[in-house]
Amino acid sequence: MIPESRPFHAFVEPARAGGAWWRMLIGLPVILAIWFGFGFGLVNVIATGIFAPLGLDAGSIALLGAEGRVLPPAGVMVFLLTFLGLWVALAITLRPVHRRRFGTLFGPSGKPKGRALIAGAALALGFYVVSILTYTVVLGPPERTDLPLSIWAIWLIPIVIGIAMQATSEELLFRGYILQQFAVWSRHPLVWAVMPSVVFAALHYDGGMEAGMRWRMLVHILIFGLVTAALVWRTGGLGAAMGLHIANNIFAICGFGIVGSAFGFELWVFPPDTLARMFLFDLGTGFLMLAGVFILFHPEQDR
Repeated sequence: MIPESRPFHAFVEPARAGGAWWRMLIGLPVILAIWFGFGFGLVNVIATGIFAPLGLDAGSIALLGAEGRVLPPAGVMVFLLTFLGLWVALAITLRPVHRRRFGTLFGPSGKPKGRALIAGAALALGFYVVSILTYTVVLGPPERTDLPLSIWAIWLIPIVIGIAMQATSEELLFRGYILQQFAVWSRHPLVWAVMPSVVFAALHYDGGMEAGMRWRMLVHILIFGLVTAALVWRTGGLGAAMGLHIANNIFAICGFGIVGSAFGFELWVFPPDTLARMFLFDLGTGFLMLAGVFILFHPEQDR
């Protein structure tokens, strides 16, 4: 069993007072209900046309429930905005159910540290550059999508802000709320690191993907969850994990995608057999990133 570091102990400590298992049986369904209710309400408000001057109208939500993932920029933006509901849900639920403040999800400081955010983003950037260069050498250059550069530029800043909201909300739920509660129940990383990462991957299941691509993508997401959990254990806060998640999603949604798993806002895409041909390489870089967390990050970084 991995020894509990002092920063990680401090990160988990606020969850102990309201850490009884029955509290999570109440809290998690309430959080999910508020999140989905917020998303449903948001979609219906946008459908009225009130946000049409901002480019968000009924057309931007028409494809959200369709099979496949390719959306117009406005649709990508609406999808990202639904994750604001997770922030709202956690803020509403945490005090009455678990008797603690919303800020305790971030760590002892009550907020993510800027230095940790940058360090996590830098880790993502380094591995993303290596991956794209390797993909290009092995597969050839990616194809340019049909998205006009002018449209991409107009939507870039709003979508990056939306990605930051989406990525941080997932970290607050999986590496904040769920990880902390599980760590109260057990000090074993199989419980507080692996189990939440499996749930995290399972919730990214996309029935519209080709089966071979689907399971490979789920393995990637599982490893990503383990890397972010290791960052939390190593630093005692969510800052580095949030930085990694935000940067990773910006690169993936706004830069380079893969045909069959792209959102529609990417400028370049690699062929649909990319995950199959590069799976062992991706698996290796994922575990290398996990090792990098233990080498490059130190327990005092996010205290």
